[in-house]
Amino acid sequence: MIDLDQETWIYLAIIAAFLAYFLWNSRRTKRLKKERKNRNFRRRYLERKQERKSDSA
Repeated sequence: MIDLDQETWIYLAIIAAFLAYFLWNSRRTKRLKKERKNRNFRRRYLERKQERKSDSA
């Protein structure tokens, strides 16, 4: 195993924590953006459907 002092291990742990948070946050942001896009699409679709229904009635 690599022989590192305690301070180096602390720095490595901090870097690993930041990387883990960054990766988690980017995945979460991507998922939320996709959900928002789908929600907006469904809302527009239902509005158009209501307009067609009111035009034909």
